[in-house]
Amino acid sequence: MGTELNEVGYFAHAVTKKLGMTGSKLRRLSQALERYGYVFTRNERNHRIYFHKDIQAVTKLQEQMNRGRKIEDAAQTVCGEAGVEKKIALPIHETDDPDALLPAESREKDLSITARQLRLMVEEVAVTTAEKTASRVVEKYNRGVERVIEQRDKELVTRLREAHVAVRERNQKGFFSRLFSRS
Repeated sequence: MGTELNEVGYFAHAVTKKLGMTGSKLRRLSQALERYGYVFTRNERNHRIYFHKDIQAVTKLQEQMNRGRKIEDAAQTVCGEAGVEKKIALPIHETDDPDALLPAESREKDLSITARQLRLMVEEVAVTTAEKTASRVVEKYNRGVERVIEQRDKELVTRLREAHVAVRERNQKGFFSRLFSRS
């Protein structure tokens, strides 16, 4: 189900003109195919890009429906005939010219990944991100605890010095003041 590098893609407007149907009908047919795992290439604005194979799939779906089949049954059949695995396609080329449908001259390696592979990649990124976040939270907490301990230690040293000074002053009183003091 790979998209060929030199193949030209069409926006929905050009495909509706080419197939003689409304935009809402093309959207409804495309969504039916997608429910059964067919993946259309999309541009950065998430618009479907229709390549020759996609136009053929929509045409087959329309033919099946013209024979009296329900849209869901027809979509499942078309996807089954196409050997559709749930894949995520990467965008290649786009055009709005309905006359530019040319066969591809060179084929490139399939740039699609399965939904399972995508899920594993997302999970891996999520785990890595969670570990980094947890590490940052622990570091921040440790810095806070260290600041509190440092503040407590400073206060303790200050009070010990004050107590030491008080004891020293009491011990430095003169002989007569110690002799006659009431403490």
